[in-house]
Amino acid sequence: MMVTKIWNSCFPESDPSQDDQVHRHDFYLCQWQRSKQVKIIYLLYRWLAAILFLAVLSCSLLDIGRSDAEHYENHYAKWWIYLTHWGLLACTIQAWLAAWIVTQGMMVDRDDFEIQRQARTRITHRLYWVLYTIATVYSFIITICYWTIVHNPEIDKFDAVTIMTHVLNSVLMLIDLTIVGMPIRLSHAYWTTGIGVVYAVFTGIYFLSGGTNRRNSVSIYPLLDWSRPGKAIVISACGILFVFVVHLAVFCLYRLRVCLYTKVCIWSRNRRMKKMSNLGRTLSSLEDAQKENFLGPSTIIDVKM
Repeated sequence: MMVTKIWNSCFPESDPSQDDQVHRHDFYLCQWQRSKQVKIIYLLYRWLAAILFLAVLSCSLLDIGRSDAEHYENHYAKWWIYLTHWGLLACTIQAWLAAWIVTQGMMVDRDDFEIQRQARTRITHRLYWVLYTIATVYSFIITICYWTIVHNPEIDKFDAVTIMTHVLNSVLMLIDLTIVGMPIRLSHAYWTTGIGVVYAVFTGIYFLSGGTNRRNSVSIYPLLDWSRPGKAIVISACGILFVFVVHLAVFCLYRLRVCLYTKVCIWSRNRRMKKMSNLGRTLSSLEDAQKENFLGPSTIIDVKM
């Protein structure tokens, strides 16, 4: 019974028709703030995250921070073929969209902001929501897969670019996942798994077109070798399934965040309000009792002259 209550509090049943709907103020506010107005510290965080992601993207694109032995031929032409860079691009775009959206929320007057909270979301908000989900899921996938499958200590150098693109991206998105008020929908897994399907198809077409990776190998990633199509198809299917598993894990982290917010912030606030209400009723009862004892019919007032 206790486990059921905890599960229902953290994972309440939702209406499937509401999966594509979200309160507009969730785009502007931090999960942990109690007021319904944009905070300057949250705005600063959004711009700091946007600048950091742009710096990481620039270092990756321009090969800044790469060790001398790791400079590749045709670096710029082949930068876009890697899933790491797809994910990094999604992280950067969603971070700048978030900074712009929160800035707009800060510029609106308090009364107008309260009215616009329930307004319909714009296409900018929906684009940010989609990219935020994709960036969060794929940042974790990129980090996990790179350090467990792709990274070869004998070939791949441990430099600043590697850390920024395969560690810092996940750290920043994990911080974002614990702070922002944006929800993660389990039904939106079709976006994340869809990207996986698109990338798998792209690698196949790239191979058939005679494309090579930075080291002039016929496969972008060693494990995804389309010269052996049967194995490549199985790996692609397993990869898409893994995307769904990570999306489910991210959804659980989101629900845990909401559960903690409900228990720590809302329940504690309600408890304090209940205590204040009980204290007010107690004081009122004492005052009524004092009045009744003082003005009651059995009260004898002896005035001596």
